[in-house]
Amino acid sequence: MSGMSKRAVIELSKKGSRLFRSGQLLKAEKAYLEAKEIDPENPYVLSGLGDVYRKLNRFEESGAHYGAVLEKDPTNIFALRGMGDAYRGMKMPEQAIPYWLKYLDINTKDSHVMVRIADAYHKLDEIDNAIDYYEQSLAIKPYDPFALLGLGNVYYAQHNDEKALLCFEKLLAKNTSHNVVLMTMIGNIYRRRKEFDRAMDHYENALKLDPKNNFALFGMGDCFRGQLKMDKAVYWWEKILDQEPENQALWTRVGDALVSLGRLDDAEIHYNASLRVGYDLYAVLGMARVSQKRGDFDKACQYCEQALEEDGENVRALEELANICDQAGMTEKAQKLRERMAK
Repeated sequence: MSGMSKRAVIELSKKGSRLFRSGQLLKAEKAYLEAKEIDPENPYVLSGLGDVYRKLNRFEESGAHYGAVLEKDPTNIFALRGMGDAYRGMKMPEQAIPYWLKYLDINTKDSHVMVRIADAYHKLDEIDNAIDYYEQSLAIKPYDPFALLGLGNVYYAQHNDEKALLCFEKLLAKNTSHNVVLMTMIGNIYRRRKEFDRAMDHYENALKLDPKNNFALFGMGDCFRGQLKMDKAVYWWEKILDQEPENQALWTRVGDALVSLGRLDDAEIHYNASLRVGYDLYAVLGMARVSQKRGDFDKACQYCEQALEEDGENVRALEELANICDQAGMTEKAQKLRERMAK
């Protein structure tokens, strides 16, 4: 290759890099392709194209270009990291990890890649490895938000609340963007621990930033349920139903809460809304309880029988029916139902 051609490749490569950094991906691709026509095996050009295609979510093309570099130079750090990222984009974490590990053998202090490896191990459910690499990253950058969030998520999924809180609260203390997701997750941990007032503090902070956040709205309602303040639980859950009219489980849950408050007409409306979405055993049994409380034992029994038509040995339905029969004075039938449950 002549000196002029080499200079042209260098200039085009620099141009492609500038355009890539400024987000002008198609123009960057054009510059790199012109350089590739002159020097098809140039590692900088091939890696540059790999980067462009990765940003364009054309991950297979991206991987092909990184692979071409690695055929000639198996230790090229740009191609190793890029190949891992390309496999990550293709949702193939198991294939990505070896490339990132080889990269870390050379560039041992890249905490960002450590987090990528940890995330991949987490997806593969290799929890010990995930924790190891999150902790390696945090040893280099103690407040790395991605490492703290990733490690916190691992502990959160394991119900290791103390360690999850350490990660999330450390991150929230440094996170000037007031992350709503973090606030709701911290709230969830306190709610799980039945520390309802502390949980609600975090849900309220989340709702100040995102008043329609359904995770925070649900958490608020569930905290009040835990405090046996069902009227307030209903208030917060209704806000979700305004946004999610197809949320069948919540229609039923609110119906149950309304029954406990003695608001039978409202409960019936909610159970019927649940059943309009589709069949739900608990909504049918809720309707049975509404009828029972109204003293309409025949109708209450009909709802239980309807539930048993769907699942003939459902213990919950058998128990409800037995209790209704007791209350209606049908003691023999109640006894047979209990014998049926005991088999």
